[in-house]
Amino acid sequence: MGPPKQRGRPPKIDQYVGLPAAKRVTKRRQAASAEIEFNEDEFLTWMRRDPHPSDHVPPAPQARTQQLEPQSQHPAPADEAADDPACCVTDAFDEAVSNQTVDNPSDTDTDMDEDFEFCTVGEDGLLTDAPSRHHQRECQKFVDFDNHKAGMLAEYAKLVTANLTGCICSVDGCEMVAVYRCYTCRSAGILKSAHCEAHAGIHWNETLCHRILNASDQPLERNLRRLDCCEMSPVHSGNVAQLNTQDCSEQVVCHTCINHSISSMLMGLGFMVNRVAKPDHAFAVPMVQVALKARIHGTSYESCAAIFFSDASKSARNKGLYQPFMDAVRFFSGLSQAVQHGTVYAPDTVGWGKTVCPMCEGNGDGKYPIVLKQMDGFESARKRAVAYGGGHNHGHYSWSRQFWCKPGEDYVAGASEKGMTATVESLGCSSRHHSGEEERSLAKKRNQQSQYDRIVHQGCMHDFFERIFNAKGERLLYCDTVIQMVRKQYPNRELILSYDVICKEIAHLQQPYMLRTKVEMPYIAVLPVMHAQAHSKECQIKFSPRIIAGLGTKLDGEGVERENSRLAKSIGLTVGETEGNRELDISLIAEDYNRSKLRSALKIISRKLDLAYMDLASIEAAIGIPSDLNRGSYRRFIDENNTWRTNLMKDRCNHNSDMTSVEEEMYLLREQADEQARTITRTRKILKTHVGTNVASKLRRHLKSQYNQLNSILDKLNNLSNGTSDITVQQIIDELELKGILEEALTQKYWRGVEDIYHWRHALRNFIKFYEKRVDNHNGQWVQRLEAVDMCDSPLLSKEAFKAILRRNLREETGFLERGRDLEQNYATGRKPYLNTHLSQVHEGFKLKIHKLHFQLKI
Repeated sequence: MGPPKQRGRPPKIDQYVGLPAAKRVTKRRQAASAEIEFNEDEFLTWMRRDPHPSDHVPPAPQARTQQLEPQSQHPAPADEAADDPACCVTDAFDEAVSNQTVDNPSDTDTDMDEDFEFCTVGEDGLLTDAPSRHHQRECQKFVDFDNHKAGMLAEYAKLVTANLTGCICSVDGCEMVAVYRCYTCRSAGILKSAHCEAHAGIHWNETLCHRILNASDQPLERNLRRLDCCEMSPVHSGNVAQLNTQDCSEQVVCHTCINHSISSMLMGLGFMVNRVAKPDHAFAVPMVQVALKARIHGTSYESCAAIFFSDASKSARNKGLYQPFMDAVRFFSGLSQAVQHGTVYAPDTVGWGKTVCPMCEGNGDGKYPIVLKQMDGFESARKRAVAYGGGHNHGHYSWSRQFWCKPGEDYVAGASEKGMTATVESLGCSSRHHSGEEERSLAKKRNQQSQYDRIVHQGCMHDFFERIFNAKGERLLYCDTVIQMVRKQYPNRELILSYDVICKEIAHLQQPYMLRTKVEMPYIAVLPVMHAQAHSKECQIKFSPRIIAGLGTKLDGEGVERENSRLAKSIGLTVGETEGNRELDISLIAEDYNRSKLRSALKIISRKLDLAYMDLASIEAAIGIPSDLNRGSYRRFIDENNTWRTNLMKDRCNHNSDMTSVEEEMYLLREQADEQARTITRTRKILKTHVGTNVASKLRRHLKSQYNQLNSILDKLNNLSNGTSDITVQQIIDELELKGILEEALTQKYWRGVEDIYHWRHALRNFIKFYEKRVDNHNGQWVQRLEAVDMCDSPLLSKEAFKAILRRNLREETGFLERGRDLEQNYATGRKPYLNTHLSQVHEGFKLKIHKLHFQLKI
């Protein structure tokens, strides 16, 4: 027999129980935190005193100054009552951590060993207007500036004027009076910027685009500068181009021989041309780099040009610089892409490069038998039709096409033409998400005004962009295409696919006309956690990742929404662009997003594993030492999960068929009450770790509103029951908490925690394998590219530059590999033997495909 069942809440454990010693972090001091700890009884009293929710925060009593502890890198595991299988059908707001960068902001005004305070908390737990230490520091900044502004203003006036009174030439040995000032050198911090007339001319000859003015702000007069590529450059037939920097412009005459180009010559001088053949403008490379970064992060090209070139008299567009500058930035993105990926010597043969997910691509040995993918549409990424003001299609940038794909065959349309329609019973649930089923009037309007009304993009569950489609309507053909492409890319691995209308895709794949195609069923098909709430209960039972087994609790399928959030910052700028420019801008955002995910990949993996180990530690504290009696086996967990979901489906169907109208209304009200209670439970858990923050102040108002809504639902429910069994708020919450601590529920949570560790340990191993192959000293990618550079026919200096770039990338990826190995070593120590056995059972379960038929429950 197993250990006796424990009654009540599991004992509180340290948040670092079960983690290696290297992962433990010493907590900062926290002064008098118990005084402001969330008190449910006091809050309920306050809620009853003022029962109506309001956005207004009433003035608090005399505030107490508190020193709050910043959020820990490893927060304590929250109460898992709402994660019990019996109540996770409608659990949309799962406690899983999103795949986002986990850097915590630091307070630069505060010493690391000193407690700091950002706000003052009143007795009711709400923020007050009483001054805090952070508020005092911010106020002091204004006082300090006012005290020093006179001296700063005087020095700034000297910086922006010639200020040549009593000044001699700054060239060593010259005693002549200075009559010119180089503003470019002065603003760059070069002390020797004052020149006599003779040395001003010498300085002009030695520099390009330097702003040299006299005391009357008149420029140094010189003839057009001649630039020659080499000794073989022709005497005549030069090309005039205008060089532009942030504070100066200069016209030059470029003379090149047949072996050199103007664009290459100017790039060697630090200027990017607006067009390669006969350029008429060129811009300083640092300025172009800044504009490219600004564009990626949502700044329009016109704003970038205005920042650099507009002045009090003319705008950048009136100066004729807007269009050339925009072209220069766009073409420069290709050069930047090649340098970033080390494809500098032959992008036409090896490709321009694309940041891929090392956790997916590093599984060359096939030890991780599955691949995790997700997809969704993004309606904001539309392209306006030409007739309605949209741009034409003048061509595509070769380096941006790496993300873009064309959809395959539309099987739905083909079946419709042949008169093979889908059966009504198998069209999927009646969710609020539609795919391939649009109203004709809406579709007609969209077709008229938009060339494309959205994009559909696919990535992995580690939140990397992989493929993007231009789309008219979110039709099922894009999902069919993704399945075929992924199957071809990973022929020996099973596909786990998350899609917000996956129920419609599965129903579509079960149609008779799809049986003759090569589109296979996914191994596991899931709905994203948040989107599952828009689907029917039957659909959630079949596809919710928090109900079916296989994904644990730390994979939510909502990475596409995080990607859409990143796209949303800039997508409005692409609506009226040409097709090629729009694809380039979206590709640049996707590439930048992938790079950010790559930089934070190890932090995300560490975070996920820490939370998973803490979850297991809390469960172990509740049900004791692992054994076959209290843990069972992974196959048994899968069988019990399937049985439980089958019973849920039967109960759902029986309720729908046998209940009277009053009983059905009471059933729906009870479901709503349970959902409100889960929301209250989750909010209370968050409040315990965010005491005294702005988030807590908002959540308390939200919690008050949720209590009122729950009371309203219970009033209706109790009225329908005629007073036979009145239900209270506390009763519902207690029932949910009791379900969450039952041994059966904790066993389910245990195996889901083991699944988490399985997925993220393999993610870490694949990350290491990916970079081991790339930095291998014998057959690695960088060694092969260095050898290819040695064999190419480029000039010696170009070869050395190419090698320097490749070695730089090699050092960066070697750093990724070393940090990955260090992290693996942390998790390789201090592990418990039983966990290895259970991880092996999960691995065998995926190899034997015991999850295969999870979605074939009949509705």
